Amino acid sequence: MSFVTELSERMPQRVHAPGTPEYEAGAHVFAGQGTPDAVVRPTSATEVAEAVRSAVAADVPLTVRSGGHGSPPAAAGGVMIDLSALSSIEVAGDGLVHVGAGAHWGDVAATLAPHGLGVTSGDTRDVGVGGLTLGGGIGWLVRTHGLTIDILRRVEFVTAAGEVLEVDAESHPDLFWAVRGGGGNFGVATRFTYQAAHVEGLVGGRVMFDQSDARAVLGAWRDVMRDGPDELNSTLMVMPPLMPEMPAGPQLVVALQGSEEELRHLLRPLLSLPSVTHVSLAPVGYGDLLEDAPPGEPPFELVGGNGFVPDLSDAALDAFAATLDHEIHTMLLLRALGGAFSRVPADATAVAQRDGQALVAVNRLVPADAAPEAVAAAHEGIDAAMAFTNGRYSNFTPEFGADIVTEIFPPETLERLRAVKREVDPRDVFRASHHITP
Repeated sequence: MSFVTELSERMPQRVHAPGTPEYEAGAHVFAGQGTPDAVVRPTSATEVAEAVRSAVAADVPLTVRSGGHGSPPAAAGGVMIDLSALSSIEVAGDGLVHVGAGAHWGDVAATLAPHGLGVTSGDTRDVGVGGLTLGGGIGWLVRTHGLTIDILRRVEFVTAAGEVLEVDAESHPDLFWAVRGGGGNFGVATRFTYQAAHVEGLVGGRVMFDQSDARAVLGAWRDVMRDGPDELNSTLMVMPPLMPEMPAGPQLVVALQGSEEELRHLLRPLLSLPSVTHVSLAPVGYGDLLEDAPPGEPPFELVGGNGFVPDLSDAALDAFAATLDHEIHTMLLLRALGGAFSRVPADATAVAQRDGQALVAVNRLVPADAAPEAVAAAHEGIDAAMAFTNGRYSNFTPEFGADIVTEIFPPETLERLRAVKREVDPRDVFRASHHITP
């Protein structure tokens, strides 16, 4: 009897073979279609535990999928545990919110909206709760309330031994520390409990600029955010000419808990620049800040890097702006940090770069079938920009390997993560995209 047949008998109506709609949906991730031997769609932590115990006993590889929005390589062989059925969202007392790991952030925002609450999360509605949270969670309100992991209070968690644990700061504190930024290396998170915040009174929108002086926009944005209150959150993107509906040049996406008058006052150094082409600022709901993810896999490859910037000096901004002067289309993104993000001690979670004043990402757009020499040429100038950064953000890092893991986590953090891995998963059952070995 095959493992898949045996598991199907243990978990009727939960195990799906190739050719079924459930298999095709569960095996698909943003990076493409996987080819696991079977997709398991559990409806409870107990069923997740059964799938894990069975796979471990049979020595069958395991892959875990929450929202499917990430960019890890699609699973080949073994069993994929698809958490999409674990999507419940429950508003409890004292602002606590229980969210299944298979939920999407757009659904969370919509459920919390009638309560005037929000959970600082990713930028798009389609992003899965599980993957974003375990990687850290840099999103809207990061300066006001910190990362998603900073407002995480408890995790329902299935270990490699098939135990279902309630993990928090008092119960299993080392594991609770590790899952806040250490990814899916330690087990399966099936439900999260967050401390939501009141998000009424938001104003926000976009300010767009032409391509005449991106460096001036970078400098004015730096000064605005350096002096701005924690309630001011923003991302500055510089877009290449891609398509008519996406104008090239700098674009500021901004939100403030406050009034439109206050927001315009804070943004005055930017709004007074001669390169401004469009200003759209108005009251917004928290859910309106989230955007729809682009459909399907893009027809190009992103070549570049990202990192936390501890000092947005003139030299750093010069280096970031210089990446735009390249024959290959370049996307530059700067996400403002500081505020509540930086008041968390560096050793409090597995995201240790708490001195970051911004997260920067530089990506060149090369054809998906580009030759290796073209990919190498696309890296020109990016290393000089990344020299002003410290570490990488895992959720923005589509490259994998042991060397990448050492760039994401400082040595002390990585050794502490490995110690937790040896404790809870010594056989290395869970091999996340950014794999931390025992």
